[in-house]
Amino acid sequence: MITRLVRRSMPGLFLLTACLTTSGLLLPSPVKAGGSSIDLSKFCDGRYRTGLLRGLKSKIRAKWDPKRKKWGCFIPGSFGYGIVTPAGFKPLGYAEACRKMRGTPIYHVHGRTLHCGRDTAQRQPPPREAPPVPPSNGYGRGEAQYTALNMCNRSSTETIYAAWVWYDWGERKRPKNWRAQGWIRLARGQCERIEFPHYRNGDPYEDTVYLHATSDSINWGKGDYAFCLHPSDFDHLGADKMACTGRDQWLAETFEFQLNPGAENRFNFN
Repeated sequence: MITRLVRRSMPGLFLLTACLTTSGLLLPSPVKAGGSSIDLSKFCDGRYRTGLLRGLKSKIRAKWDPKRKKWGCFIPGSFGYGIVTPAGFKPLGYAEACRKMRGTPIYHVHGRTLHCGRDTAQRQPPPREAPPVPPSNGYGRGEAQYTALNMCNRSSTETIYAAWVWYDWGERKRPKNWRAQGWIRLARGQCERIEFPHYRNGDPYEDTVYLHATSDSINWGKGDYAFCLHPSDFDHLGADKMACTGRDQWLAETFEFQLNPGAENRFNFN
């Protein structure tokens, strides 16, 4: 009797479940892509306001450290009760902050924004152009044609450091992929020149490059595409696929710039 009743009610239960699922009543809302950001200053104040620092009138805040290219906890200078506290930075552990504020040590960084949780954001790779056709216009191997890029510091900053990302078509057995390289030091008013290799068929390089520059206080980039960079000299293959979770790595916004073959292309960081 009970078995017969369950069999008769199964189609109705299945139909009811399907309707609720379609309406979203039985499914949890999707997690926002990229995890969740946290209040870094709140973490810093709670982490370091201990001992003698309890008497600080100003809050201990999170502040971007341009030398280390990461966030740190900035303790303001304080005078009082015969105690002098000099201003300075304390470490801000990203994993520790996420564990304290979100209950997970997993984190990732987008630019200067720290997110707790796994990086579920989908970063689209830059568009690919068609491979070059065989030489037919005198640009073939042996010709004096080439493609070069001059990066110039036209800003008011005394010294900046430039990086560039280009599509390496590969030589011999090396695969084709986006390649990020840096750094080039540019004093104010100075330009530096780099050359790009010819294609395999001998034609000069013709493609889009993505450019970024940084100093102790300013970053240059418009947000056309973001690539993973490192504060020391680097040469990253597959730059568009890097998870960018390594120590001191960060996603840097870039300017998109089209190179013209056989020409001295110039880009100014203003």
